[in-house]
Amino acid sequence: MISFEGPKVVLGISVSVLSAELKDLDIIGEMLPEGEVKDFKSEGDTCSFKVKGGVAIHLEKDLENLPEGMILRLHTVAPSPVKFSLEVIAEDHSEGCSCYVHSDADLNPFTRMMVEPALNSLFKKMAEGMVKKFPTSP
Repeated sequence: MISFEGPKVVLGISVSVLSAELKDLDIIGEMLPEGEVKDFKSEGDTCSFKVKGGVAIHLEKDLENLPEGMILRLHTVAPSPVKFSLEVIAEDHSEGCSCYVHSDADLNPFTRMMVEPALNSLFKKMAEGMVKKFPTSP
């Protein structure tokens, strides 16, 4: 497994509020960058979307045995072409909470070289989307 990590950001809400917000996967769709992701759909504990290039990603919540600090874990399900997890890790902060997106992906070195720039960009834009949705007080 290869790990990817997005930038750590500070949000103007508590860990418990963020955790409650993320129970509805529609919020994930709101944080995905327009233009790079399309056709986002969520239903219950699953969501799907297409990334640039037309690759469809299907994710399912996995809330069993979450380690401390991890408030959400999604993993790919068929027919996603790549096996990976998408996790949100958060901790309390004086202004609300700090959090970041993490992923473990089952990739060979060639595939890693192909997808790493796109995943890093996606995680950066998701972090920006979280800051925009849950800003700290000015």
